[in-house]
Amino acid sequence: MATTNISVLGPVQIALDGVEAPLSGRKLRSIVAILAIRPGEWMRRDELIEELQLSGTTDAVNALHAHIARLRKWFGANNLAPDLLETAASNYRLNIDHACVDAHRFSEQVDHALALGTSARSVVAAMLEDSLKLWRGDALADVSDGPVVAAHADQLHQLRAVAREALLDSWIALENYQKVIVNSKTFIAADPFNERLWEMLLIALKSSGRRAEAVEAFRNLRRILDSELGIQPSDRLRAVLV
Repeated sequence: MATTNISVLGPVQIALDGVEAPLSGRKLRSIVAILAIRPGEWMRRDELIEELQLSGTTDAVNALHAHIARLRKWFGANNLAPDLLETAASNYRLNIDHACVDAHRFSEQVDHALALGTSARSVVAAMLEDSLKLWRGDALADVSDGPVVAAHADQLHQLRAVAREALLDSWIALENYQKVIVNSKTFIAADPFNERLWEMLLIALKSSGRRAEAVEAFRNLRRILDSELGIQPSDRLRAVLV
């Protein structure tokens, strides 16, 4: 049987022995993603119905059974293990190891890196950089937005923000200012109101002898905050340029 890996850090993907197997149908991708969030754990039928937004249908249970049958057929056609999707007493689970789901690998790598703290900056930076490469867009981007999915996506996005900040902080400690400058600009484009990202950009520019660029970056931030939020940069950011 093929080895199955599931990616949810972006549009949902299923890879068999490293080769992506396209799974058409939003509901089918949603079932895989929802169960992959909690691999090996049972999910009640009513929870799955709510996540898939089937409760408004005439017969939600039969609708779910039809989707499950289609998914099992697809699994069989793609040579996946017959017990990958398990059912017991109106409960469902994906019989897959945590390491086969990118979101769990990401979380574990980030947790491990953060646990090292400042004791091994270069190792921490390498681990965080590798973990962030797992992302291909917003988490769970193309599946049904039920409460479990929404909550898990939010948690993943928050952890990604933490990982980004910790990575830049490690590079600053290593005086790898060029990487900070390039990557902080990318991170800021996705999170423009995050003052911590701006702060590390200013520190890297100033430490590289590019004070004029740091001043211009500060002015850009001030314009963004004033026009979008009606506020000014914090005193902490101003202090970076002193």
